[in-house]
This record gives sequence, C-alpha cells and structure tokens, in this order.
Amino acid sequence: MDRTRNQASHLSLRSLSSLFTPSSFVVSNVGEFSRSILGSHFKHNNFSSFVRQLNMYGFHKINRTPRAQRTSTTSQTWEFSHPKFLRARPDLLDAIKRKALEPDPRERGRVELPGEVARLLNDMRDENKALWREMRRERRKVEKLTEIVRTLCDTIGS
Repeated sequence: MDRTRNQASHLSLRSLSSLFTPSSFVVSNVGEFSRSILGSHFKHNNFSSFVRQLNMYGFHKINRTPRAQRTSTTSQTWEFSHPKFLRARPDLLDAIKRKALEPDPRERGRVELPGEVARLLNDMRDENKALWREMRRERRKVEKLTEIVRTLCDTIGS
C-alpha cells in the first residue's frame, strides 16, 4: 500500500481527477489509469483485477455516478475508500491487511489430525466399510436360509 501511495503521489495524470480526497482516491479515466499506472507499476493493466485486489484489502467503491450515467467502465468515475487509507496518515497504511479467505463451509468443523492419528482413523474407516459389506452378505445368507425353512415347513405341513 505504501508503494502504491508513493507512486501515485508523484503522478500528474489526467486519469486521476483528484488523486486523494481526505479519505479516498478517485479514478476518473479507467482506460488511461489502466495503461499509465497499472501497466507501469503492476504485473497487469486489468482494471477489474485491480478492483478485486482493492476489495481483498478492504477497500470499498463509493458510487457517486448517478445510475443513469453508469454506461461503461471507462466513462465512469471510480472512487475507493478504506477507513485506514487517509491523507496525511501514512502511519495507518501498515494496518491495511489482506482479508483472510472464508473457509469452505464443508471444512468448517474439521480439525487437522497428527499423522499417526489420521492413519489410524483411516484404517478404522476402511475396517468399518469392510464390516458393513460383510454384514450385508450375512443378511442375504439369512434371508436365503429363512426362505428355505419356510419352503420346508410348507412341504412338511402339506
């Protein structure tokens, strides 16, 4: 963040109408901004990727362009704000951190087990599956024997 602020503060580009308001920065010409700043100082010149990265660091877009005038990305004025990105407060820049990724909800209750415990647990799961397969085979045998006994009873009783 510090690098971005220092680089941007030395630029005098038409793409930035007012580089920094007291609590935000403004991009008024996305095309020129992408070519001049993103292409020169970052690994890409894709404005959408830049916006995604800003969002990952907690920046929010401030919509000041009326809805009817929001026709294309390049003609819009984009303003971004962060509570710790303030003019004359470079001491706050270190507090701007990348947001932690949200964990997969399916993984939420899971715990990383030590290697030996994980191996034993997997062995137990495999044994459990084998026991269920064996139980299903035995049930089929019981069902066949029950049918044989019924047939014998019917034959003897007749």
